[in-house]
Amino acid sequence: MKEKENMEKNSKILIVDINHGALDIAEEYLFNKDFKNRKLKKGKKENYVILWDIYGKINKLNELYDLKGSSSFTDKDKEIYKKYNKLKDYMPQKLKLITSKIEDIDYSEFSDIIAPVHCPINVKFKTFHESVSEILCTKYKDFISKIITITGVKGKTSTSELINHILNGKYNVYLHNSTQGSITPTEVLNTLNRLEKEKKLYKYDYFIFEISLGLVSSKYGIITNILEDYPIANNLRSAKVKLSTLEFADNCYILKDLYNNYNKIIESLNIANIHIIDNNPPNLKIINKYPLEFQYTPKNNINLKTNDFKLNKKIFGLHNISNCILSYEICKNMMNSEDIIKRIESFELKNRMELEYYNILRNTNPGLNIKSISNSVEDFIESFDNPIICLGGDFGCTCEEINAEKLLNQLLKINKLNKLSNKTLPIYLSGDLGYEIHQIWQKKLNNSEKISNLKIRVEIIENVKITKKEDLIKLKILSEKNNYLIIYRSSIV
Repeated sequence: MKEKENMEKNSKILIVDINHGALDIAEEYLFNKDFKNRKLKKGKKENYVILWDIYGKINKLNELYDLKGSSSFTDKDKEIYKKYNKLKDYMPQKLKLITSKIEDIDYSEFSDIIAPVHCPINVKFKTFHESVSEILCTKYKDFISKIITITGVKGKTSTSELINHILNGKYNVYLHNSTQGSITPTEVLNTLNRLEKEKKLYKYDYFIFEISLGLVSSKYGIITNILEDYPIANNLRSAKVKLSTLEFADNCYILKDLYNNYNKIIESLNIANIHIIDNNPPNLKIINKYPLEFQYTPKNNINLKTNDFKLNKKIFGLHNISNCILSYEICKNMMNSEDIIKRIESFELKNRMELEYYNILRNTNPGLNIKSISNSVEDFIESFDNPIICLGGDFGCTCEEINAEKLLNQLLKINKLNKLSNKTLPIYLSGDLGYEIHQIWQKKLNNSEKISNLKIRVEIIENVKITKKEDLIKLKILSEKNNYLIIYRSSIV
């Protein structure tokens, strides 16, 4: 009797969260010859892949379909609905959908539980990063040597774009990052599957993937940083879980600062090929902050040759130094240093920090957080004369909301550290985020906190979101003698 129970248990796999790729994992277990029979005893007819639609996505789509048809779906919804119905129609005896509540799930029924790392379940499970890595090593093992994966809290997209730009000078490169859509780990698998179907897989020398919350199987893997170890999975885990995914890359690249902060976790992983990149003095010398120019001496350079890096005017912020060095160290495996440096100098980053006008820098990235905003403001104040800051944003841009009070406190610290001579720094606030910052500022003033002596003039702008040059003109605050930094945290501008 016990043997029968174990046999039935071993035939059941729970795959969680249709929103973030459960269907893609399920498809491999149902159709991929290397996986589909692994858990199912020959002749068994019961469902062995259980899809847990933890957020009720399919029910919502069914209701919407009955009311308005598929024309009301987003492109992503259409993709999910089509794939679900394909799996259901082709494998009805092996696939089951459940929408149970977390407290109603008996996890002991399943031999394998596969879920996104951010899934709020408090039980041991295989992450999507692990599962995708396992599938890649089985299905695309000959292509692992061509894959570069990038994760981190900030700098993922910029670094992926830069590596792509560098390598494209010599190789045929495929890039998938957040500008193309989802960056869940299953998108790596979906992309390779699609390219194989289109007979384009062998066309590319390298594949670059930006991935959220971790790496998957690849020749080279980068964790750019963990600037903020924010909580995920209802506080069950945090952003530092991505460190454990270093083991999926044959060669891992991280900055020394990251290693110093999390060395115990990293050392416990026993990773064979980890490259710790030192981007601090004496290895680094900043020559000019804008346009950014710096000298970098690789730590393990036998000849101790110092390389001069220059970036064009469309790249702003000292944080780009780390992105450049990580990209340089990766690309040294494929190109010579001189060619890499030339490619870096011609790099232009779109849709992030950009030079909109000769005296206006703007950043409307929805993923802006406290650290990236404060770094940008500090760099700007130190780099430009007569600075003016325009700060604002909308809430609900990303899963990780921004704390207005912490942001204001960080900005106040920056102002104390910078010498503004006898001038006052104007800060114009707009949008919901700007309004909340202004409310906190007023409360501090009313409570007689020691901020009145700071050289800051804070002003709230109502009914206008400051996101571009035209808004400055409309508000009559654009002047040729000033330099402007526009930061607006929004996905729609």
